[in-house]
Amino acid sequence: MPEISIGLPVYNGGQHLRSAIDSILKQTFSDFELIISDNASTDETEKTCRELASRDNRVRYFRQSESIGVADNFRFVFEQATAPLFKWMAHDDWIDGDWLSVLVPVAKAQHAIIFGHVQMVTYEGQNMAHQANGRAMQYIGPAWWRRLAFAIEPANLGKANIIYGIFPRDAITPESLRTFSAYGAPGDVMMLTECLSRLPIVFGGPSRVFKRSPPPRPLGAVKERRASIFERTMLRQFLSIGPISFRIGYLLLYPLTMGRMKYERKLRRLRAHFMGSSPA
Repeated sequence: MPEISIGLPVYNGGQHLRSAIDSILKQTFSDFELIISDNASTDETEKTCRELASRDNRVRYFRQSESIGVADNFRFVFEQATAPLFKWMAHDDWIDGDWLSVLVPVAKAQHAIIFGHVQMVTYEGQNMAHQANGRAMQYIGPAWWRRLAFAIEPANLGKANIIYGIFPRDAITPESLRTFSAYGAPGDVMMLTECLSRLPIVFGGPSRVFKRSPPPRPLGAVKERRASIFERTMLRQFLSIGPISFRIGYLLLYPLTMGRMKYERKLRRLRAHFMGSSPA
């Protein structure tokens, strides 16, 4: 049995999949299994995965005969895991070569979700300025407090990325996976909120996951409607989860979220003005 299972769900991984897989296979910590679930891709994903799996027996490749959806693909790789520790990996991200060697020992010593640093990059893979870069994201203390502290933190500070941290496998319960599926796009944040009722999130060290930005909008494409501040703070979602005491506490602290969102927006504009770039 390996010490950690890494689940990589993918659909049409394209040009970025190989770098994501390479960053795992080249880790200085080698006692892992990599589980890839190809959600019926129509590009070169299958060829890339089979090639890399043939070279390294730590890779287990599964191809779905038809699309099972994003949430179920995440669930599938988790259900194939055999190790006591588990980590999801996005097909267009990559990690520092010491990510596992830095974070796995902390994960073995503490019953917690362990995460390192985030470095935001452009779609082409160049480092970019962002308020989430280098933050030691940690939510500890009593369960009621760490859940509230997580909920009221503005999303633009990077908290959703913790879904790609290291979990004790037994901490991801059927309720965790149900929550992940039930909330759609914000399912990662809501699942982390659910998990925080049982265990903390701990900063394990300065190793980085490199998060790739979406591709630039094509010229002439219709500009998407900007989400309201209530949508960006996930007000409706947080008021639908947890015991009534959590919801009351969240409402009482919600003005702090609003204030921090406005503060961060002003800070980004000032930073962009002085650096001569557009806000991240």
